[in-house]
Amino acid sequence: MLGERVKQRRLELELTQDQLAAASGLKQFHISQIERGGIVEVKTHTIRRLAKALRTTTDFLLEMDDQSEVFPATAAPVGA
Repeated sequence: MLGERVKQRRLELELTQDQLAAASGLKQFHISQIERGGIVEVKTHTIRRLAKALRTTTDFLLEMDDQSEVFPATAAPVGA
């Protein structure tokens, strides 16, 4: 599930929902809703923004590819 993957990756990067919101340009409430599964259909551009902020791929977030690349937490922060 998308929400589980977003939360898992956010926690791996030791980010709060507020920090992820700032990095992705989304609102914290929106991220909370995604993580809890409260949004049934997440728009493509939102998934792309989350993937970039979480330093991973859209395929990983959508569980389309178990071998999707996940960039290390020590990589440069988004926007750096």
